[in-house]
Amino acid sequence: HAPDLFAWLSSQERQEQTRQALARLAGRDAEVLLLKYGERWSYRQIAERLGITEKAVDTRLVRARERLRQELLRRGIEGIEP
Repeated sequence: HAPDLFAWLSSQERQEQTRQALARLAGRDAEVLLLKYGERWSYRQIAERLGITEKAVDTRLVRARERLRQELLRRGIEGIEP
């Protein structure tokens, strides 16, 4: 069970590092990521909530994912796709 334990611990560490990286993002970046990936909202739902177009949601998500990737890289975590 050692490999399973190691995988679990590694997963927990990545989750914590991801939470910390997300907390360092600007509020609107974190909000759009959490609505899309945490709450699993559609682009339409997010657009309605934020009062923007679906295209603007797409643009914000692209930028927010890149900022999150950069923050994770600074923490030494690679290969995470939200």
